[in-house]
Amino acid sequence: MTKIKFIIGFIVAAIISFFVFMNLYPDFLWFQSFGYESIWWFRVKSEWITWGVFTLIAFGWLSLNAVIANKNSSIANKNATYDIQTPFAFLNQLINQFRKFMEQSQSDQSLGLKAFSNVVYIAILAISIIFGLSAKSWWEDLYLYLNQIPYGLSDPLFAKDVSFYLFTLPLLNHIQGWFIGLFIISLFFVGWIYFSKNILLVIFSKEKAFSSIKKHLISLLSVTFLLFSLGTWLGMFDLVLSENGVVFGAAFTDVNIIYPIKNILVGLFALEAFLILFLIVKPTFKLPYIGLLVILLLHFFGLKFVPNIVQNVIVSPNELVKEKEFIEANISFTREAYHLNHVIEKDFPVDYQLDSNDIKSNTTIIENIRLWNQEPLKQTFSQLQEIRLYYEFMNVDVDRYMINGKPQQVMLSARELDSSQLSSQAQTWTNRHLVYTHGYGLCMTPVNEVTVDGLPEFFVKDLPPVAKHGLSINRPEIYFGEKTFDYVVVNTKQQEFDFPKGDLNVYTNYEGQGGILLDSFMKRLIYSIKFSDFKLIFSSLINDDSRLMYDRSITYIAKKIAPFLVYDQDPYLVLTDNGRMKWVYDAYTISNKFPYSEPFNARINYIRNSVKVVIDAYDGAIDYYMMDGEDPIIKAFNGVYKGFFKSQSEMPVSIQKHVKYPKDLFTVQALILNTYHMEDPQVFYNREDVWEFPQETYEGSEKTMSPYYLVTKLPGQTQESFVLMLPFTPSNKNNMIAWLAAS
Repeated sequence: MTKIKFIIGFIVAAIISFFVFMNLYPDFLWFQSFGYESIWWFRVKSEWITWGVFTLIAFGWLSLNAVIANKNSSIANKNATYDIQTPFAFLNQLINQFRKFMEQSQSDQSLGLKAFSNVVYIAILAISIIFGLSAKSWWEDLYLYLNQIPYGLSDPLFAKDVSFYLFTLPLLNHIQGWFIGLFIISLFFVGWIYFSKNILLVIFSKEKAFSSIKKHLISLLSVTFLLFSLGTWLGMFDLVLSENGVVFGAAFTDVNIIYPIKNILVGLFALEAFLILFLIVKPTFKLPYIGLLVILLLHFFGLKFVPNIVQNVIVSPNELVKEKEFIEANISFTREAYHLNHVIEKDFPVDYQLDSNDIKSNTTIIENIRLWNQEPLKQTFSQLQEIRLYYEFMNVDVDRYMINGKPQQVMLSARELDSSQLSSQAQTWTNRHLVYTHGYGLCMTPVNEVTVDGLPEFFVKDLPPVAKHGLSINRPEIYFGEKTFDYVVVNTKQQEFDFPKGDLNVYTNYEGQGGILLDSFMKRLIYSIKFSDFKLIFSSLINDDSRLMYDRSITYIAKKIAPFLVYDQDPYLVLTDNGRMKWVYDAYTISNKFPYSEPFNARINYIRNSVKVVIDAYDGAIDYYMMDGEDPIIKAFNGVYKGFFKSQSEMPVSIQKHVKYPKDLFTVQALILNTYHMEDPQVFYNREDVWEFPQETYEGSEKTMSPYYLVTKLPGQTQESFVLMLPFTPSNKNNMIAWLAAS
């Protein structure tokens, strides 16, 4: 029997090890192909150490309680007569009925003792693993807490630095919730053990044989109430994130009613933890029951009913006076959280005195007035420049390049390859994975030029790419892009399709270092299993110099390497001075824990564009540049992932020239600014000057205007710059009242 158990255990361990290996090793190779294997090791190590530590804590605690429960049960079963009386008559009747049943089964209990013990420890192991996995999910919060720095701004209610809410409070809530869950499970677990040993409601027994059981259960219950006290204390800090008042954050009722009641509850929970201990010596002691009833009444009545009465009777009739200081805090902290306190407000008088001299002195601005919209231009690119059915322009990006010594706004799009659009006869394994491996080149056109045929005037076009005005493409192949979903194998004996040339095709071999080198049978076997595609093993076209590229979508790459960042909806393509094609991807740090700040959605009430990600379209080389050195969240992550971020000064100049203010961030800020440009509490409360995004007519129908890029001079500037702009209108009116620009 022992040998069979060993064999079964060995097989189970081997299967688990296989699945763990198949999950981890390909991931390691993938990260290694981008040069971030150290990040992978750190993350995996941190997750598993966190899981292991908390699993051991849970296992040790539950095992200790199981040992105590088994020991106490044995003593009780030998010496007790089950003379249990409670203060409640109906409960006594139930106990007597159960007691008769349990006494009948008492003699059969010893037969299953060993099996029961095995079940107990299997249950302990399973519960411990679950608790370990729950802790594993917040390992990063622990590291952020250890690497946090002060924000330099304190909330007005508790005088805590904002970093406390961003880093410390989330971790404390996790830990408190984890331990309270562990103690509640412990109570049910040992209760189940005692129940299984035919011992019921021993808390009410006067027999000495049950004293150790009572001590055990009541001690667990007492500590649980202490943890409830701690949880209530931590919950007080959540008042700065309250949604109960006229604005987000602690309001009059929160501060004057809920806060004092929660303080009382903290004391009551602690007192209840103390009173419960008296039940060990006096089971009929009624104060703990009274205390529990008071807590329940205060929790449900005091935290719900009383605040509603105060809000409706005291606050609402005089809301502005009562809530003024809280409105001021909300305005101040919201503007800080969305970086709106850095908006420079200027009057912009319109005198309608434009003449020909103004146009002559601002030719660069005039020459950059947009004639093309992105969607119609994308359709035009598709009709003129896709060349073959398997090519596709995903979207059109707006940027600026120095053309003939002047900034020129352009629109450009990458020509990506979608092998799924090959004809059905061409949908072979070799074609999809070895031949049609990459897109090719891009199209670029100025925003302001149209040919006599009404078509765009191309700066870059055709296959192979033809470029003008000093632009060049030395590496037009796109192995990593927005539409690169299939896995491909390059450097095989089968040449890759490069681009069509008339009726013929031009072929090439990959010359870069991207992807995973398939230099061993084990790697080919692993990926054959991973992709359920054993042609990777049996194909004679693949050799030791071949390289596997998979999960090569730039959005997937950026998010997989740095999942702690939030990414823009639209990465954009840059053609560098040396002819390389690079993707630039804006990334954000966000939080929903910024005190008093109005939420944009459930995830965001704080946002910074702290990172720019640059990905090479040919070899997938990826760099993360830290752009906002003042953001405490990115500083904390920089402390966690040491050496991961590069500084802004390390960004190549040819990329720096194409950095732009991201639309997603600008849109969020503009939407918040619609209301939060009003800094006077009374004006804000009355919503006297709410703005809206204007409506524009597009293809015969109205739609809300989106922010747009343009080359212009902002007030006070002497030189043109590339800015993102959006006008505002008053609520329910069509006249422009203001505009916002970010350079």
